[in-house]
Amino acid sequence: MDEIICNPGRKIWDRYVLANPRTTPYHLYDWQEVIGRTYGHRPYYLALRTPQKEISGILPLIHFAPPLEPGRLISLPFFDSAGLAADDSRTEQKLLQEAFRVAAKLGADHLELRQDTSPLLAQDDFQKIAPPKILHHAHNFKIGLRRELPNNPDELWHAFPAKLRSQIRKPLKLDFRTTTGGPELLAEFYRILATNMRDLGSPVHARQWFTETLNRFAERIRIVVVHRQEKTLAAALLIEFRGILYNPWASSLRAFRPQSPNMLLYWEMLALGCRKGIRFFDFGRSSPQASTCRFKLQWGAQTRPLTWHSFSSRTIPWSPHNESLSYTFWRNLDLQVAARLGPPLRGWISL
Repeated sequence: MDEIICNPGRKIWDRYVLANPRTTPYHLYDWQEVIGRTYGHRPYYLALRTPQKEISGILPLIHFAPPLEPGRLISLPFFDSAGLAADDSRTEQKLLQEAFRVAAKLGADHLELRQDTSPLLAQDDFQKIAPPKILHHAHNFKIGLRRELPNNPDELWHAFPAKLRSQIRKPLKLDFRTTTGGPELLAEFYRILATNMRDLGSPVHARQWFTETLNRFAERIRIVVVHRQEKTLAAALLIEFRGILYNPWASSLRAFRPQSPNMLLYWEMLALGCRKGIRFFDFGRSSPQASTCRFKLQWGAQTRPLTWHSFSSRTIPWSPHNESLSYTFWRNLDLQVAARLGPPLRGWISL
C-alpha cells in the first residue's frame, strides 16, 4: 500500500535525491535545516513510499507565513527550483494531492512549485487534481542560464570572442588575483555580498544562512574571491552537484567595476569547473531582458525555462510579481544598518 511520509529523514530522502536525474542540489534534505535554523520556517518534506520502492517521489515544502499576509507552502523559497521530483506521473499526483491537504490543514492560501524540469503530469492535469475553486497559474517570469563546459580551461578560453578575453585580461594586468577555498573565505565573501546587496537596494541574507550552508554542504561548496593584494573586490559561492557547478551567489564591489574584477571572477569559476571535470556551469536565474541576463549570455550560457506553478484559493492568486528584492531607499542606508535590518526582512521575501 502506498504511504505518504512527511519529513522522513536525511538518509532515505537524499538517497532518492542522488538517484533521480530530475533533482537539483536544493532538493537535498539539509536545506530545511538551513532555512529553519536561519529564519524559523517549518518544513513539510513529502515522500511517497510504495510496496515496490523505498521512495518513488518527493516534494519538499516550506511553510512561509509572513505576518499579516496569506500563508504559502513553497517548494522552495529562496531558490530557483526544488519542486516535484518523481518516477512517474502517478506519484506526482499523490504528492500534489497531499500538498493540498497540508496547505488546507495549515490554512495556507497558496501552494507554489518551482520547477527546473517540467513535471511528468500534464499542466491540464493540475487543475483536475486541485480541490474546487483552486486557481492554477504557470509563471515564466525568470529563465535559467547554463553552459556546457569543455574538457580544459584552454579550450574554454579559445572559445571566447576576443572582446571577452580582453575584458578578462584587464584585471590580470592590474595584478588582480583569485583564491579558491572553503569556510576560511566566508567572511570575505559575506562582506562583498552584503555591500553589493546594499548598493543594489536589496536586503541581504543573514550571515547565519551561509554558516549553516557551509556546515551542512562543505564537501560540495567552494568560495572564489578576487583580490588585489590584501583587498577583496569580488566573491562567489559555488555548489557542486552531479556534474553541474551551481552559482547561486556572486557579487563585486561597485567602486571597482571599471577594473572588471567580476570578469576575472566568472572566468575563474568557469575554469575551475573545467579543471574539476564538471559538465555544466549553472549561472542561476535572470529576467530575460535584464542586464544580468545579457552578462551571462556573453559567457556562452544557454537559456532554459523555469516555471513556477502557483495554486491559489483566493480570487486574486499569488504571483511572483507580488514580491520584490529591490527597494530604492535601501541603497541610502548605512552599511551597518543595512546589514542589521536586512536579514529579518530577507527571511520573509521568498525570491
